[in-house]
Amino acid sequence: MLLEVIRDGGPRTFRLVGELDLSSLPGLEQAMKPVLADAGDLLLDLSELAFMDSSGVGFLVRASQALQDRGRVVLISPGPMVQRLLELTRIAEGRGNLEVRSGPVE
Repeated sequence: MLLEVIRDGGPRTFRLVGELDLSSLPGLEQAMKPVLADAGDLLLDLSELAFMDSSGVGFLVRASQALQDRGRVVLISPGPMVQRLLELTRIAEGRGNLEVRSGPVE
C-alpha cells in the first residue's frame, strides 16, 4: 500500500492515508519540505494511516526539530497500531512542539 499525502483544509493540514515506511518516506519528506520551512503548526491527521515504522517516527522527530519554536507538529487521531507505536517510542515526551491528540482536526 502506498502513502497518500492529502492537503485537508488549511494550508498546513494534511491527511496521511496508507502506510508510512522507508519506501514511502521520500514522498512525504518532499511534500513537507516547503511546509516545514515556514512558521506555524503542522497538523497531520493520522486516522487513515494503517501502518508506520521507525522511519515514520524519525520523520516526525525531524519535523518537530525543523519547526523548533516556530510551530508544533500535531498528530491527530492515530489508529490503534500507530498510537501504540507513538506510546512505545514516547515520541511526544520532552518535545514541547510535538503533540498527539485523539479527536477530529480542529
